[in-house]
Amino acid sequence: MTVGERMVRVDDGMKGVVVQNGPELRILYVDRGEERMALKSEQWVRDEYQPGPLRNAEKMLIALHADRALRAFEKHEPLKFWDTPDGSEIYDPGLIEVIQVYLTLRTTRAAG
Repeated sequence: MTVGERMVRVDDGMKGVVVQNGPELRILYVDRGEERMALKSEQWVRDEYQPGPLRNAEKMLIALHADRALRAFEKHEPLKFWDTPDGSEIYDPGLIEVIQVYLTLRTTRAAG
C-alpha cells in the first residue's frame, strides 16, 4: 500500500484511501459524513479500473476520431472535434484497422 492509493472494502464496496497514521499506513473512509479509520481486520483491495469490452460501433468511432485528427495534423486543416465522424472520408485505413485491433486485444488481455 502507498499513501493516496484508492482502496475498496471487499464486504460492501465502501471506498477509501490509504493515509499515514503515525508510523503505519491505514485506510480512511467516509461513512455517513464522518471520516473513519478502517479496522485492521477488514479486508480491502486496490480500487483498480478494469475496462470492459467495447462494441464494434464504439471502436469504429474512436478510430474515426483518430483518423480525423491525423488528417487535420498532416494537412494543416482545422480539427472539427464537435462533429461526429460518419466514416465517409477515411484518410488512413491502416490506422483505423490498427486501432480496432488494439481495442479488441486490450479488453481481452484485461479480462484474462
